[in-house]
Amino acid sequence: MTEKRIPLLQLLTVTLFIGLLLSFALFYLIHTALGYDNDQTPYCMDGTVIPDGELFSELDRAVYQNTDLQSSIRNKQFLLFGAIAHQSVIGGDNNFLFEIETEDGRYNYLEDYLGLCSFTDAEYAAIAALLQRRVDYYAENGAKYLLVVLPNSQTVYGENLPSYLGTGGTTRLEGLTLYLQQNGFVNYLDLSEALTSYKSQGPLYNNTENSLNSLGIYYAYLSVCNYLRSDLSQSTYVLPRASLSFYQHMTTGKAAARRAGLSDVVDNLTVSLSNNMLRNYDTVFSQGNAAQTCLTGEDLPLGISLTPSLLLQFSDTWERLQAEPFFSNSFQKVTYQTNWVSDASVFEQAQPDVVVQFLYEYQLSWLLPLTFPS
Repeated sequence: MTEKRIPLLQLLTVTLFIGLLLSFALFYLIHTALGYDNDQTPYCMDGTVIPDGELFSELDRAVYQNTDLQSSIRNKQFLLFGAIAHQSVIGGDNNFLFEIETEDGRYNYLEDYLGLCSFTDAEYAAIAALLQRRVDYYAENGAKYLLVVLPNSQTVYGENLPSYLGTGGTTRLEGLTLYLQQNGFVNYLDLSEALTSYKSQGPLYNNTENSLNSLGIYYAYLSVCNYLRSDLSQSTYVLPRASLSFYQHMTTGKAAARRAGLSDVVDNLTVSLSNNMLRNYDTVFSQGNAAQTCLTGEDLPLGISLTPSLLLQFSDTWERLQAEPFFSNSFQKVTYQTNWVSDASVFEQAQPDVVVQFLYEYQLSWLLPLTFPS
């Protein structure tokens, strides 16, 4: 009896047909049996985009760019292996998440940490010239000027970065600080060293976002007060750390966790100022991007009654709200502004003795004259 053989072409045809059936069965299982919806993300988990016009492109997009499915895979990867499958977020030690670049893509945290995007000498000179113009402008209007740089979280908590990154290189902030020191510019405060020295006092940054928590803002406030007194010859009244209560609590993951799709998996260790802190000041006005507070009471301590009036400029409302209980309980009159554009009406209302601008390290390029309002 002769054995009947199946032609190779027929075998391949049957195999491909069965594979096609299994693919559609998998698609049906994912979207129907498991309840996943049809929402799609712009990219696959590795950052690629599935092109149009291919045979199974629609099926591939439905599976590999599915919002719920990618979220589930990310969560399981992190929980099982501690791995993060995202092109703009990396995981570190102690549940720290670090963004690789800003959402607009104009600043790369990782490249700066590694010393790969330093400013040129011409750019350092341009920044120094801009800052000197601000000093001169405010001096003509009877006020001193101080720029305060809040370092990135990886600058202060570099030990929590993945070990394969090494120790890093010379950052833009290090280069700018050195340049300004060498050129005798004193109206400048880089908080990298100060905040690093205060790490032993408790967590200073959010572990899932590049931002200071309330305790970190307090030590930024303390550093600014010390600088005003010692370098700008201004009277200060400082709230002692022992008089304040902070509490730690776990909250949903912040910006970096949300960006990586891990906000429900990686909790943020949040440090907040206790609600029982006395508020000895009144809000005199609050309109648009500006607000002003004044201390109340007839028997103010001598240290407070001699303090200068301040105009504090922040890029973000949240930092300003966190800073308010410290500065407004220490200085007789404080005006807050949530942008850096010179505003004659705000300055007139503030009548400040000192203007303090707060800038995050990742925003240093905004000091370049072509990208930052002077």
